[in-house]
Amino acid sequence: MSSDAPYQTFDVQHFERWSRSYEESWMQRRVFAPTHSAVLALATQLPTPDVILDAGCGTGRLLRAAAQRWPDATLIGVDPAEGMVEMARKLTPGATIHRGLAEALPLPDASVDLVFSTLSFHHWHDQQAGVREMARVLRPGGHFILADVAPPQILTWLRFTRGARSLATRQRIFAAAGLRVERQQSVNLGAGPFNLIAITVAAR
Repeated sequence: MSSDAPYQTFDVQHFERWSRSYEESWMQRRVFAPTHSAVLALATQLPTPDVILDAGCGTGRLLRAAAQRWPDATLIGVDPAEGMVEMARKLTPGATIHRGLAEALPLPDASVDLVFSTLSFHHWHDQQAGVREMARVLRPGGHFILADVAPPQILTWLRFTRGARSLATRQRIFAAAGLRVERQQSVNLGAGPFNLIAITVAAR
């Protein structure tokens, strides 16, 4: 198997194609920006982070917003799509951007204070392994804020929601990884059931 084989999935290839127009997508305004605002608002209630990781960073928009809130923090992004990584490096020069998978983060143990993952969890091939990796890189007392789609049960057969999980299932995955769930909530973005976002905040 080639070293690039883990990246040759439908989801990764979709984001490779989308990377050049991602910043101009209508979803930035209707979905991503409100979701980022929600997770940042929660993060400001936590201890000030020295090192921030965005797992599934896309073109780096959340990292750039985080830099406005925590200008002294070290910013790290990881994304499996090479095109997204290239754009993030171009648009977010103050951050270190790696190509990598949530299930195999290219970071040392206990090296991050705050991890974000927004609207990428349902794309992960192995969600349990991915959450274990987030727990591995978190320092004691660190936090992981995960926001992802939460469609009605009747719509979970759709391709783009096939990896969506209920808050209860997500809580079990976090607990199995040794993370303590501190808060769970849903945020209705006002754009229909597809854009209902569930947020979990867990501590190491």
